Amino acid sequence: MARNRPSEYLWSRCPICFGGKFEPEKDRLDWTDIIVCLDACFTQRHNHQPRDPARKHPDSFFIPQEEVDAVEGRVDAVRLDGHQTKRSRTTGNHEVEGDDHFEPGMAVSKAVLDSCGSSFKAAREFLAKVIPKGSDVTGLMALLCRHDRPLWVVNMTTPGERQHYAIALLEKLFQNLPSFVHVGLLYDIGCHLERSCLKWGLLEDHIDNLIFAISVFHAFGHQWACQLIYHPRKCERFGLSDGEGAERLWHSIQHLIAYTRIAGYHLRLYTLDTQFHFGNTESLLNIGKWIARKYHSLDSKRTENRKELAECGIAVNSLREQWKDQVEKQTRPLPSQSKNKGKQAVQECMHLRQSKKTLEKRLKYLQEIISDPDTADYDVATAEMELPSILDRLEKTKLNVKKKERALGASERMQLHHWVKSQYITKCMNARAILTRLREHLRSRKFELDRVERLCRKQRNEQRLNEHTEDSVKRRDPGIQQLAQKYNHLVKEMKDLIIIRKAPRNVVAPRPIDVSRLFNLDTDDELWQDIGLNYDEADDEDAVPPPWLSDENVRKGIRAMLELDRCEEEEERLGVEREAMRSWFEEEWSVAMSAIDANGMCFDDMNWGSFR
Repeated sequence: MARNRPSEYLWSRCPICFGGKFEPEKDRLDWTDIIVCLDACFTQRHNHQPRDPARKHPDSFFIPQEEVDAVEGRVDAVRLDGHQTKRSRTTGNHEVEGDDHFEPGMAVSKAVLDSCGSSFKAAREFLAKVIPKGSDVTGLMALLCRHDRPLWVVNMTTPGERQHYAIALLEKLFQNLPSFVHVGLLYDIGCHLERSCLKWGLLEDHIDNLIFAISVFHAFGHQWACQLIYHPRKCERFGLSDGEGAERLWHSIQHLIAYTRIAGYHLRLYTLDTQFHFGNTESLLNIGKWIARKYHSLDSKRTENRKELAECGIAVNSLREQWKDQVEKQTRPLPSQSKNKGKQAVQECMHLRQSKKTLEKRLKYLQEIISDPDTADYDVATAEMELPSILDRLEKTKLNVKKKERALGASERMQLHHWVKSQYITKCMNARAILTRLREHLRSRKFELDRVERLCRKQRNEQRLNEHTEDSVKRRDPGIQQLAQKYNHLVKEMKDLIIIRKAPRNVVAPRPIDVSRLFNLDTDDELWQDIGLNYDEADDEDAVPPPWLSDENVRKGIRAMLELDRCEEEEERLGVEREAMRSWFEEEWSVAMSAIDANGMCFDDMNWGSFR
């Protein structure tokens, strides 16, 4: 039987999230109906020892281990089948190794996702975060609502943060929700979890109702392109939720670490269940204060960002267009290096030239048909219908040919077949690929550090977040410097090829980059000059930098606009939560009054002091 409201279990865990009205015909919110967060903790281990007598809390948060093991078996089987299928399809795959691209369903390119994966241990499932020797439980993973109230918890028995734990928790959640409810998930590696779900068909029945994002504190460890899509302050639906509820939960039970590590297996579970219930009770008593505090924070942020938006002096519609353009430009796949890069570029130019000749022949043929008075009316009409599309395709092809010829430094009449194996062309194409990546990395670094540079007065939480941001950005600096050094090495090799006359005639080698000035972002630096590279791969966009990159007022306006959008979402969600709280209290009060009446008691005669 289909549900029309969340289960009693969820209602008991958080009546604010799962109480109130849920109607299939009408969305509860314009955004996600429910927001949850996921996280793991590897300090909550348990030492291996003989099992104590079984005892189970009557209202346990823990998913039974056999259910978790069943999900693990299912996930491993799907991945194994997927790997075998992928191996059987490799023949005939013409994708160039190392080329960046979008994987099916993803809004972030493969190279960015791979970089995010290398930045987080959690993304590397089989990397041990603890030494499992002597432990039968290596940690906990919890699913919480946005009010920091745990919904379900699982015991982890592997040394790494395997994805099947998250899948088991999310499956349990959807089993207890109506099919029309949309869930927003905040997870340290939300981008990788979505990638796995789409790649292997995990959570297939629920993926359309699930929106992924990254928790705020961990977002700055991700690549900038990933932040543009998954940061909860930049993407829709998450309001001002931060996704760090699990961190606060782990902090609240840290005093139990020593005891639960040596306690009996079942006693440990019972103790943790009791602590979770105590925390939920305390949280529920203060939920009104929590909502009032959120309203106060919302008002402060809205006032501050309305002021910033007014100061920038740019219309919101223009800012939205600039933001859309920024996301499109900064999330597109970047060119990569390849030993066949030059050969591919030359062959592509040759193919375009051939396409141009074919289209010119077709155009001439159609024009002859139309101008020939002896041609049948039907053939003339057909030719006239086809002519506009041929003219359009020819014009586009001519532009593409010119672009590719400029990139190669070739003239219109130059024969290209003898360049197919040119070492210089290969190095030139690879240098352009490196330079494109280097520029994009530096732009991303600037956008990430904007947060740190523009804030003067900071609360403690803001200070910690900014320190974390700065550390995350600077950890990537050596990689950017290495990219610049690799570019300089290619430039030196190109100069050597020119000296020994193994380069096309009259070419000029690009200039090396001064690594010591790399992070200054001076517009006069060699980094931004295209001498010797005939740079046109970005459609000449760098000749006139877009406003979102060059205009401080536009960048300031975009930040304020996004923050105000999140404030609007938060206000709507708080209104629904306030109504759910009122509805819950009315229901609880009604039940209490019914119990009093059923026992023949009078409300005024109750000794309420004994209940304190």
